[in-house]
Amino acid sequence: MNMLMINTPVKKKLTLALLAYYETLKRGDLQAQSTLMTKESYLLTLEAVGFKRAFKDPEFKALLKKISDDEKALHTVETILSNDLAAEAREHDIALLSFDPKGSDRMTVRYTEDGHPKKLYFSSLSGEWKIDYKAGRRKI
Repeated sequence: MNMLMINTPVKKKLTLALLAYYETLKRGDLQAQSTLMTKESYLLTLEAVGFKRAFKDPEFKALLKKISDDEKALHTVETILSNDLAAEAREHDIALLSFDPKGSDRMTVRYTEDGHPKKLYFSSLSGEWKIDYKAGRRKI
């Protein structure tokens, strides 16, 4: 089996991105969060984070449905969720386990969050590693 080598600078970038992902969520800094992720993954994150609020608030639910094509709805949702996340400010214990390359431009980072196994997918877009939920899928 040909195991791709992962160099130290890439490991460092991915580790810092993983830690920044949790830190930006804790602070409710969704603008910073958006820079760590592909656009599609960021919108999916907003939907996941906003699910509980959308279940209770029909107006918010309607806004959440429009975030991919309405910049004003996106900004409103970001503001509301940023405030919710900052008020919650949940701490997580993150422990890195491994890096699993999926070719030269995709990577799975395995870690534990509060003792529970997790993985986050990354892809390299124009030389910049971003969280990309679709990077875990097989390329066809």
